[in-house]
Amino acid sequence: MANIMKNQQDHKKRKSSIFFLILIGIASTIWFLIRVIPKPSRAAYPCMRAAAPFMSAFIIYLLSFGTTVFTFKKFKQNFAKSKYLSGSVFLVVAILSFSIYLFQDSKESIARTFIGLDDTFPVPSNEPVGEAKGLFPGRVVWVYDQDATNEEYDPGSAGNDWWYSHNNVDQDVVEQMLSTAVMQYAGNDDISKAWEAIFKSFNSSHGRGENGYTAGEKIAVKINLTNQCCSSSERMDATPQLLNALLHELTVNAGVQESDITLGDPYRDFRAEYVNIVMSEFPDVNYVDGKGGNGVIQTIPSENEVLVFSDKEIKSTLPQCYLDASYLINMPCLKTHNAGGITIIAKNHMGSFLEKGSDPRSQYAQAMHYSLPGITTGQKKYRHLVDFMGHEQTGGKGLLYIVDGIWAGEDWSGWIKKFKSEPFNNDYPNSILIGQDPVALESVCFDILFEECLSDETKETYPISFKNEVADYLLQCASADYWPDNISYDPEDDSSLLESLGVFEHWNNASDKKYSRNLGIGDGIELIYIDLAELAINTVGAEQVNLAAPNPFSSYTTFTLPKDLSPNTKLAVYDLSGSMVNLMTYDGSGNIMWYGDDSQGRLLIPGLYIYIISDKIKNILYSGKVSISNR
Repeated sequence: MANIMKNQQDHKKRKSSIFFLILIGIASTIWFLIRVIPKPSRAAYPCMRAAAPFMSAFIIYLLSFGTTVFTFKKFKQNFAKSKYLSGSVFLVVAILSFSIYLFQDSKESIARTFIGLDDTFPVPSNEPVGEAKGLFPGRVVWVYDQDATNEEYDPGSAGNDWWYSHNNVDQDVVEQMLSTAVMQYAGNDDISKAWEAIFKSFNSSHGRGENGYTAGEKIAVKINLTNQCCSSSERMDATPQLLNALLHELTVNAGVQESDITLGDPYRDFRAEYVNIVMSEFPDVNYVDGKGGNGVIQTIPSENEVLVFSDKEIKSTLPQCYLDASYLINMPCLKTHNAGGITIIAKNHMGSFLEKGSDPRSQYAQAMHYSLPGITTGQKKYRHLVDFMGHEQTGGKGLLYIVDGIWAGEDWSGWIKKFKSEPFNNDYPNSILIGQDPVALESVCFDILFEECLSDETKETYPISFKNEVADYLLQCASADYWPDNISYDPEDDSSLLESLGVFEHWNNASDKKYSRNLGIGDGIELIYIDLAELAINTVGAEQVNLAAPNPFSSYTTFTLPKDLSPNTKLAVYDLSGSMVNLMTYDGSGNIMWYGDDSQGRLLIPGLYIYIISDKIKNILYSGKVSISNR
């Protein structure tokens, strides 16, 4: 009975899908013809580019269906008159046209038919372009923990128990994920010193001296609340628990006063769920959006058009809170995009765009879509995303970039789906990725989303469809060698051209996920992947101690054997992915001197490591953390 009911429901859904396909096809065709016939140049408009695939799909759908009906009728007539040869020809044509009709009846098949997908990545593996940035140049830390979200959560049947509730996101796990990411990025297991190192690195690279955070300096946090303007709560945006984790880090571990932090998506809505979960925990932070009210401040745009897009077509104000801040933390979500291919760091600043004189309550950045990957195809084309990435008030103030992959969205609208690729294995992404090199971080996210589209044909194909164009803007961010011939990127319009904004690279393969610094073959990206749930298994039952000195160290550290352990006790060192990198024995000595190398004598990359001292005779375990600083 259950199967019968399911089949009936599937049949109804199929009929509804066909009905809506026809309805959308008719509307798109009429709209396209009304707009384009009087003025053919309108065919290049973004809205026309969006309507064209639906119109084309509809027309092919009608032609294939009509041809099938006509030729099958002719086949029957010819066979009835014993005209077998001509009847067979009509039968073949009918079969071919019916195949096209069936092939059209799926979203992904339509997309793949029109776009002609090629699943090879647009650039070779491990050939970095650009200049790596950050405290550890090109370093990206990816922390994964399958326990961050409720695997049983189903967006379609959750009722009012939305994705952002504490029932579906574990606040403690998310906080541990972020603090681990920060410490591993900075190569220091003292979280406060890790934040100090991040601030010092930024200030040093911006000509401010070797200084950490100074009390009173302002920090702006740009989050992504795309769907808060125009949808109910089933579509994902920034994860509130990750916002809480970041505010905790800044106020407790980095020493920033709540009142010196401004957080929001300047021209979207900071809705009730964020007020209830985030503002209630950190009431003195300045929260901004396009409307204001209920404790939220309406965003004030800058008085002048400080952002001049480098094709000189459009100018924009920027939120005044950016101009007032010393630092900016860019916190996008992990999403694909129907016109952008991916929507990560650069495109997150579409929410910072506002034409002078426009009302913040009705910000509409559609004017800037014309140079997105899915709209302007080809290579060495003008990409306004480069201007966003490089402007002195956006990327120029980028202290840290944090990609929110706790959930992940399909399409700009953020429909929540599980990921099939490794390491997700049909669970939610449960990930946080951080770094100070925005191009490197976008590169890693591009690899992740590209692989996910290859692994799950039900997902939209945007990272594959517009792969060359996504690579185009990342290459342009990385090096002026890839700029269009007629464009010089100068978003401040002060004749000071952008230099390399970071390094772009493709990993070696989707299984190993290694970049040139991981492989020791180049100066590109270094990806540190950490599976917290797997790592925790290694230290179960171990007493936490600190037996390494000095710690952190640059040349060597010494592990002292605890007095209660046997002489042949083992010392194992693990990286943060949970893999053992070295195994040593005390051999009757009271100390082990470790030079930060693996079991083959090769020096390990700077960062945080876990060690376990185990005495199998007495069944005693000690565990601790040791950090290799910059050599």
